[in-house]
Formats: sequence, structure tokens, C-alpha cells
Amino acid sequence: MPAPTVGRITSRAAFAQLQRSRARATSGPVRATFVPARSTGAGDGIGAAGGIYPQVGYAIGRNVGHAVVRNALRRRARAAAREVAGGLPRGSYLLRIEPAAVRRDRAELAANVREALMRAGRAAGAESSSGSRVASS
Repeated sequence: MPAPTVGRITSRAAFAQLQRSRARATSGPVRATFVPARSTGAGDGIGAAGGIYPQVGYAIGRNVGHAVVRNALRRRARAAAREVAGGLPRGSYLLRIEPAAVRRDRAELAANVREALMRAGRAAGAESSSGSRVASS
């Protein structure tokens, strides 16, 4: 099996579905939203690339800082997501990084990203079994 990797979200439909998802979680300045991969409907941009790895999109607003700061946060978040990718449920994730993340050191931000991704994946399982909204903080 190849080393865990993270796919990219490239379609507008995937982002729209993530906006509607109720499987959400928060850890510090990181908020994660999750949509499970569908077993059918390949090619719609939703779910994991090739059905093996999760897809992750990053939303970092201008209020976080200038482009250099936002790109540095995105690289750190991407590295943390790559570390935990093998243990995540298949599907699409959206990570929203808030301005407080700038003051976090690498280890704290990585821990927040990992925790938010794991909680969002678990929230989707709880949501599908109970039918209610689950949000962790």
C-alpha cells in the first residue's frame, strides 16, 4: 500500500456539499467539515480521489494575514493532514483556519488540525446513525 496522501478538492460541487454538511468539528482555531465518500457517482468531485484517500480543502481568509502568512498556515495544515490521512474516513474535508492560528506554534497547530479532522470524521458516523446534527468543540 502506498504511503498515505491527501487529495485535493477541485470542484465547486464538492465545496457546496461541504457547506451543507452537518458533520463538523472544532479544535482551537481550526474548524473541519466532512462529507463521506459515496460508493457510486465517481467523477462528481465528491469523496476521495480514486476512493483510497481523503480529499482536503483549505479555507484561510484574508483576515488571517497576508499571502505569505496564509500560505505558511496552509502548508502546515497540509502536512498535519497528511500525517493523519491513513486513519481518516474516506471523503471530503474542509479545514477553516481562523486568525488565532497565527499565534500557534507548529506542534499546536498540527494537533488542532489532526483533532478537528478526526472529530469531523467521527461526527459523520454519529450523524448518520442518529440523524441529528453533531458538532464537537
